[in-house]
Amino acid sequence: MCGAKMGVVIRKMMVEDIEDIKRIDSISWEELIRRMYPEIPRITPRTESGILSYLHSDPDGAVAAVDEHAGVIGSSFSHIWGRTGWVGPLTVLPSYQGIGVGKELLKHSLRHLEDRGCSDIGLETMPEQAANIGLYLKVGLRPEGLVVVMGKSLEGHKSSPSPAKLSFERLSEHGSTERHMLASVKEISRSLSAGLDYTAEVELTKKFSFGDTLFAKMDGKYCGFCTVHTVMRREEMRGSAVRCIGIRPGLGDAVLEAMLASAEDLAAEANTPEILVPIPANRRHALDASLSRGYRVVQTLERMMWMGSSGITTGTGDNLCSWSG
Repeated sequence: MCGAKMGVVIRKMMVEDIEDIKRIDSISWEELIRRMYPEIPRITPRTESGILSYLHSDPDGAVAAVDEHAGVIGSSFSHIWGRTGWVGPLTVLPSYQGIGVGKELLKHSLRHLEDRGCSDIGLETMPEQAANIGLYLKVGLRPEGLVVVMGKSLEGHKSSPSPAKLSFERLSEHGSTERHMLASVKEISRSLSAGLDYTAEVELTKKFSFGDTLFAKMDGKYCGFCTVHTVMRREEMRGSAVRCIGIRPGLGDAVLEAMLASAEDLAAEANTPEILVPIPANRRHALDASLSRGYRVVQTLERMMWMGSSGITTGTGDNLCSWSG
């Protein structure tokens, strides 16, 4: 029973809930845009495959808040990358906000991730959303740092040659070596942060045909990877987004710059008009690399931690990702 309101329960989400989740998300975003972002004309609904992918990301961690009279009124999704777990999106109907439903959903998701053995647990939110920041602080999360979403137009895109000794492969084109490629994802992930494993994100991208994963190879060994979504999770939206980049420590900026160039090539081949890349604000070399390639700041997100390390302020190598749904 949800302590916020009599008659509201939190239960495991079902596939049959997807249409309700789409409706709640649309209503909530429309209200937010009307109130805080009037310059944005509209935001389209999430796609069914997008919501289904969140459900598949961690089936036991996808939950719905259900009112005995109104039906589904809120939802929360969990994602597990090895021992790293994050929550999002978390959505509650506007008429049920401010009475504790969101708080109960969040606490349920955080406890679930801890029960699943995650040692680094958090989420990301828009820093200008004071109400959200306040809720997360009350639950016990702490601000850890900004993630800057950088965007680049692909109009008139031209490919850039890769440095000598560096080549790129695509997971979709190497089915016979997929197991080896996925093993390298796990190995590289853990070289960046203890217990981190992006394998689930790579597999989910392939399962739902959202895009592809690029692998950088040097001296016959995989030294980095980049998962790119060329299909957006909202209807009528066109664009590409990097979900994660992992590059072994000690390789220098040339590999990152070549990785960005290869991701741009993939996005341009899919005829998407722009590409987005999340970069922790303290990774100055990565921000400089994106700025030198014509990227601009599109959005900022505040990473907030419930326990463990965020991966922003610690570690070496390039670990670029977003914990945002």
